[in-house]
Amino acid sequence: MITIDGVKDLIGSGVDFRCRYELVEFTDDGKPRYQCVYLREGEPEAILVSTRFGPYGPEPRLFNIWPGLFKHHHEFGDGRTLCFDSDYSIPFDAPGGGDDLRSGRKRQNN
Repeated sequence: MITIDGVKDLIGSGVDFRCRYELVEFTDDGKPRYQCVYLREGEPEAILVSTRFGPYGPEPRLFNIWPGLFKHHHEFGDGRTLCFDSDYSIPFDAPGGGDDLRSGRKRQNN
C-alpha cells in the first residue's frame, strides 16, 4: 500500500517507478472506476490507498476517468501517455514492447 504522501516522496526523490490503472468496477450509471498501482524495482506492488482509514483499515482510492484519473496521472503518474482500449482497460507498453521501469520522472519544479 502507498498513500499520496508516499507517492510525493517517490517523485521528490527521483526513484524509478511506474504506475498502472486497473479497472475495478463500473458505477451504477456505467462509468468505469480504476485503482492505481505503483511499481518499483525490487519492491512489491503498492495500491494507492486513502490517507483516511475506514472501519476496516485503509481503502483503495478509486478514480473515475474524468477528471479524477487524468488529474491524478498528470500530477502523480509516471509520465506515460494514457490510452484506453475499447473495454476501458488502460494498457501501457514501453517503446519496443515490454513493460520495463522507466527512469524516475523529471519534474520542472524539483
